[in-house]
Amino acid sequence: MNELAPAPPGGALARVRPRSAYNAAERQFSCLLQQRLQELLAGKRNSLALLRRYPRQPERLGVMVTPPGLPRQQLRLSVVDALSWEAIAFVGPDGNAGPIAQDVGPDGNVVERQLFATRFAHIVLARTDSYAGEDPEPVEITWCLQRVQNQRAQTRVNRVLDAVNLALEVIKLIR
Repeated sequence: MNELAPAPPGGALARVRPRSAYNAAERQFSCLLQQRLQELLAGKRNSLALLRRYPRQPERLGVMVTPPGLPRQQLRLSVVDALSWEAIAFVGPDGNAGPIAQDVGPDGNVVERQLFATRFAHIVLARTDSYAGEDPEPVEITWCLQRVQNQRAQTRVNRVLDAVNLALEVIKLIR
C-alpha cells in the first residue's frame, strides 16, 4: 500500500460486512424503504411513516404502507424494526426536540406530538404518542419523517427572482 494514500474512513462506510440475512419479502421491503427515503429527500414525497410500536403488544409492529405484491406476513419484526431504525439513524436526529404538543380527540384519547431536528434542514422526525383516555402509558408510538418545505417550489421561485434581478442589472447597465 502506498504510504501517501489516506487511510480508509472507519465505520460502516469502509468496513467489510457479511451479507444481510434478508428473505425475499425483506429484500423487497428494504428496496422500497430506500426508494421512499430517496423520494422524501428529493422532494417527491412529503412524508414517510417509518415505524409504529405498540408498547403493550411487543410482538406487533406497524410499518409504512407496502404495495399489494409484498408479502407482509413474511416480514420478520426484528429485521423490519432494524431497517426502520437505520433509516431514522440515517437522517440523524440529534436529540434536539421541540415542545410536546398535546391534544385531546373527540373520543377523549390524548395525542402528543414532538418534532426532532435532523441533519437535513428540510426534514423533521415527528414522534406521535397516543394514549387511551387518562392512561399515562401510550397505546402506540409512531415515528414519521416529514418535509417542512418544498424545495422544488422554492427552486422555481429562486430562479424567477434570479431572472428578475439579472434583468434589473441589465437595465441599470443600459441606462
